[in-house]
Amino acid sequence: MKFLSSFNQKLINLIYFDFIILLFFRLYLAYVFWFAGIRKIAWDNGIPNIDRFAGFLAAGGEDNLNFIFPHFFGWLAVLAEAGGAIFLTLGLFSRWAIIPLIFTMLVAFYYHFPNGWNSDSGGVEMTVTYILMLLVITVYGPGKYFSLDYWVLRK
Repeated sequence: MKFLSSFNQKLINLIYFDFIILLFFRLYLAYVFWFAGIRKIAWDNGIPNIDRFAGFLAAGGEDNLNFIFPHFFGWLAVLAEAGGAIFLTLGLFSRWAIIPLIFTMLVAFYYHFPNGWNSDSGGVEMTVTYILMLLVITVYGPGKYFSLDYWVLRK
């Protein structure tokens, strides 16, 4: 019984390394969102072009999301994802940067919901996973030591 109690205390002491888990969450999400945002832009002679993604957002086909102002919302998605990735990497304004990322994930959830849960069939599994990871950072913050928020907001 003493062994279990001692082992349990060691597990509890892992809380002192929470900043590493939060750093890994931030860096993983930054990677995912950076490439998701950049992929929405096709480059034409060095000029970003969002027409393909805006076409998906616009009214039209049965797979389209039927947004008004699709180019505007397309650029908002790119800014939220790529910009959010930069802020997550730096750990700067992390909680603020997460708000638009959650909105983009809710749009993705809406789009993927008819396909069910499993990500293999285009379902919402990964979308929900990303939302949960973003909520963890929202609640616990970006972590100590490896985030600018920690150093700026330190008392």
